Amino acid sequence: MRHLRRLARRDRGSMAVEFVIAGPALVLLLLLVSAGGQWLNLTGDVSAAARDSVRAASLARDFGTAQADAQTAAADDLAGVCAGGAPVTTVQLFQGGAPVGPADFPAAQDVEVTVSCTGSLKVFTAIGFPVSHQFTDTAAAPLDPFVDRG
Repeated sequence: MRHLRRLARRDRGSMAVEFVIAGPALVLLLLLVSAGGQWLNLTGDVSAAARDSVRAASLARDFGTAQADAQTAAADDLAGVCAGGAPVTTVQLFQGGAPVGPADFPAAQDVEVTVSCTGSLKVFTAIGFPVSHQFTDTAAAPLDPFVDRG
């Protein structure tokens, strides 16, 4: 019986040591999960903005309007999200799968919009994430055949 009491006394303080070792690891794990969630959220926001932008551009009557509509849709979707200000949109036209220029807008069949946004990850610099990252996504859609682009 005395032997068991001596063993029990040797265990004193072991929970404190375990907590000192496991505590920071758990906090780091929670920060990592939070950073991953923030990363996925920003990726999803940029993807949604690309889809909305290409839809807006596909309804335009001319190339200038398509660019303006795509930029407006992306800016509306990503308001307050991009660290570097407004998102950057690039509009590309295609005819028969080959890229064409803005002058060929009346004959083009498809439009592709690329949206880029610099997302801030300042909160997660403690675990090695960069302060900001460039999130980019591209979406494509056919130009609306019922719109007069002539």
